[in-house]
Amino acid sequence: MKSYIKNLIWNYAPWIAIVLFCVGLFIALIANGIVFPLVLLCFAIGFTLFRYWADIKKFDFWALDEWVHAKMDSIGIREWHTPYHGAEHFCDPAVVRERNEAAAKMNSIMMELIKANDQNIRSPGGANHLSASDSERARPFSGGSGLRQLDYEAVQARRDRTNLVLAQELTRRLVAGNLIAKGLPTQSDTTHSERIIPTSRWRVMKLDISKAEASGRGLHYIGIVIGKKPTT
Repeated sequence: MKSYIKNLIWNYAPWIAIVLFCVGLFIALIANGIVFPLVLLCFAIGFTLFRYWADIKKFDFWALDEWVHAKMDSIGIREWHTPYHGAEHFCDPAVVRERNEAAAKMNSIMMELIKANDQNIRSPGGANHLSASDSERARPFSGGSGLRQLDYEAVQARRDRTNLVLAQELTRRLVAGNLIAKGLPTQSDTTHSERIIPTSRWRVMKLDISKAEASGRGLHYIGIVIGKKPTT
C-alpha cells in the first residue's frame, strides 16, 4: 500500500504541486489570507523536491556560471567542427599530418588486402574450402600476406596514438576556454537536446575525436562539435 501511494505521488507530483500553488494563490488573492497559502506553497515545494530530488543532486550548480559565459561566447562562433576535423584547425599541424598520413596508409593497405582476397576467392579452387559465411568473415585480411596485416596493425596503432594526442590537446584548450564545445547529453539511454558543455566538465571527461563523444564521472555527450572562442 505504501509503495502504491509513493508511486502515485511520484507520477503526479508535478500536477499536485501546480494545483496546490494555484489554490494557495487563489486563497491569497480572494480571502487575503497568508498562513494557509504559505502552507500550501510549502507542500507544493515539498512535492516538487520529492519528485526531482535525484535530478537536483546531479545538477552541477558550480558549472552554471561557466555555462552562462560559454553560452554568451558561443554566440559569435560561425563555424563548428567535429573533433576529428577540428584538430586540423586548432591542433599541432605536425601531429595532424602524421595522423592523416597514417589514416591514408591504412586505407591503402586495406584496399590491397581486399583486392588480394578477391583475387584469391576468384582463383580456381580458391573458394572451394570456404562457405559463404566463412568468406565474409575472412574479409578483408584473408588472401593478404601476413606482413601486410602486420603493417596495417602498426599503422592503425600510430593513427590511434596521434588521435589520442590530438584529443588531449583539444581537451586542454577546452579547459582553458580557448575553444568551446557543444553536444547532446545522454542519460539512461535518453538523448537530450544539444547544449553548450561547461568548461569544468572537460576536467573530468575524456574526448574521443573519432566518435565525437566524451564521457567521465557519469557524464556522456555525443555529437560533439567544437568552435573557437571569438577574439575581442
